Amino acid sequence: MLYSQYPLARTRQIIADVLGTVSAIIIITIGLAVTAAIRTLGQFGRDLESAGVGFQEGLGDAAENLGGVPLIGDGIRVPLDAAASAGGAVAEAGRGQQQFVELVAVGAGWIVVLFPLLVLAIVWVWPRARFVRRSATMRRLLESGMTGDTLAMRAMARAPLAELARVHPDPAAAWRARDTEAIRALATLELRRSGLRPQTLGVD
Repeated sequence: MLYSQYPLARTRQIIADVLGTVSAIIIITIGLAVTAAIRTLGQFGRDLESAGVGFQEGLGDAAENLGGVPLIGDGIRVPLDAAASAGGAVAEAGRGQQQFVELVAVGAGWIVVLFPLLVLAIVWVWPRARFVRRSATMRRLLESGMTGDTLAMRAMARAPLAELARVHPDPAAAWRARDTEAIRALATLELRRSGLRPQTLGVD
């Protein structure tokens, strides 16, 4: 059971789920936006790579064409080949800059997303998961025969004293005296933690 059978508690849970879902979407959207913004810095690297490749190819073609000129071809080709190699180094630097920007972009995106999502998991997902698990366990135990008497004892061991006092000035004494009304009220306290109504599950 995902939600409590008590209207007020169910409303709070639904609101929490809506807010939690919207918050998660916003956090992920911000993380993607940060990644995209940083990735734009990689344009310099792309331009550098394009310029280096163009420079390398242009000089390489020139070296190839002039290298066949008699007498002077070899002398011209050497410096052109060296310059073409420099163009390759520029292109490689551009690729390195792009890789660095991508690494920073992805890392920053994860940093922006992970911490808020961790906080959201602690304050929203974990309590909701505990409620669903507790509710499922309680339903299973009731279906297997657990009685209100046992639930009353558990409530006395776990419920805040202020809640117990609202049920009876001395809940333990009422339980020992087999006070049916007090036992039912104590069992209801325990069932409420699991979001279950006593009458819908036949707790007497």
